[in-house]
Amino acid sequence: MAYPEAIAHFPESFQLFIKAIHRRIEGGKNALIPIVGQTGAGKSLAALQCLRALYMYRHGKEPTNEEVIDHTIFKAKDFMAKMNNPKLKKKEVWLWDEAGVDVGHKDHASMKNRIIGWLAQTFRNLQQIVFFTVPSISFLDASVRKLLHYYIEVVTIHKNNKMTIAKPLEMQYNIRQDKIYYHNLRTRAKDGNVLEVDLIGIPKIDKELENQYDVVKNHFTIDLNILIQAKLEQMEGKDSNTLSIEEKGWKEYIETNPGKLRREYAEVFGLNPARITYFNRKCIKNNINIEKCFGKPNHLKNLGRLAPEPT
Repeated sequence: MAYPEAIAHFPESFQLFIKAIHRRIEGGKNALIPIVGQTGAGKSLAALQCLRALYMYRHGKEPTNEEVIDHTIFKAKDFMAKMNNPKLKKKEVWLWDEAGVDVGHKDHASMKNRIIGWLAQTFRNLQQIVFFTVPSISFLDASVRKLLHYYIEVVTIHKNNKMTIAKPLEMQYNIRQDKIYYHNLRTRAKDGNVLEVDLIGIPKIDKELENQYDVVKNHFTIDLNILIQAKLEQMEGKDSNTLSIEEKGWKEYIETNPGKLRREYAEVFGLNPARITYFNRKCIKNNINIEKCFGKPNHLKNLGRLAPEPT
C-alpha cells in the first residue's frame, strides 16, 4: 500500500522519482542508487530526504530523526551487520554515506569489495533500497558499478528555495558488451502517458535532522583521520605504535595528574576525546597502563558500590 498524499507537498518531479523506486521494490527487486557530486554539493542531505520520502510514501507518516540516522551507515562492516540482523525487515531504505572510502575501486582486491559485490548480487530477496554517496561513480569498484540500478547526479543547490537540483538516470548493464548505459528516467503518469524526468528538486531536510547527522558524520571523520595518520606514519617508515614526543608529554601529565575523565584530559590537550582513546590504544601496545589513571564517570562509580547490608 502507498500513501501519495504523504509526499504531495514535495515537488512533482521528486514525487515521480520516489514512486518509480517504490514500484521497483514492490516488483520484488532491490534498488542500489549512487548519488554523485563534488564535495559540498549536498549529496548526503539529499539522500536523507530520499530516505524520508520513501518511508512516508510507504507508511503514510514521517519517520523520526532517530530512525533516519539509524539507517545511515559509513562503514562496510556496519552495513553488513545491518543486513545480517535477524530483525531486518523487507523494503527498508539505507544511506551508505561516503561509500567510496570503504568500497573504493583502488582497493578492488580487498575483501571488503568482494563482500559488497557478493551482497549486491544475493540480497534481491530482501528488497532493500540503498543510496551510496560518492564524489564520482569511479570511486565505486567496477564490480559494484555493474550492479547499480539508478544514478543521481547533483547539478546545483537552489539556495533561495532550499532545494538540491539533481539529474536522475536509469542504469543498464549490457552483459554481452560489458558496458553500462545511462537512460533518462521514465515513469508512467496517472493518465497512462509516459513521462521523462529530466531534473528533480529535492527539498532540504530540517535543521534538527541535519544537526544529528553532523554529529554522526563528525565521529566517522575523526576516526578516519586517525586511521589515515597511522597509515602515513607507516609509509614514512615510522612505527605507528611508538609514542611521539607529544604523546610522551601527555603520558607524563596524565600520570602526574590522575583521576580526570578522558574528555577532561582531551580539553587540557586541546584534542577530540576520540584522540585520547587512540592514544590509550598505543599505550596498551607499548605495555603502558595509562588506563588506571583515568577517572570514571559518576554513573559508573555508582555501579561499583556495594549494596548496604540489612540491619
